[in-house]
Amino acid sequence: MREVLMIYLGGVILLLAVSTMINDEEQIGLDHILIAGFGWPILTPLLAFKAWHSR
Repeated sequence: MREVLMIYLGGVILLLAVSTMINDEEQIGLDHILIAGFGWPILTPLLAFKAWHSR
């Protein structure tokens, strides 16, 4: 369980670090960044499952 938590927190930190490079002209708000940062462990398996069944 510790490894899963480390991967999750690493992904959140990576996404938040990348979000500091986004310009203001791109109209990406903090809510979108937080959803991406904390929602990727849930959405990634769902998208993979959907792609698998659409084959």
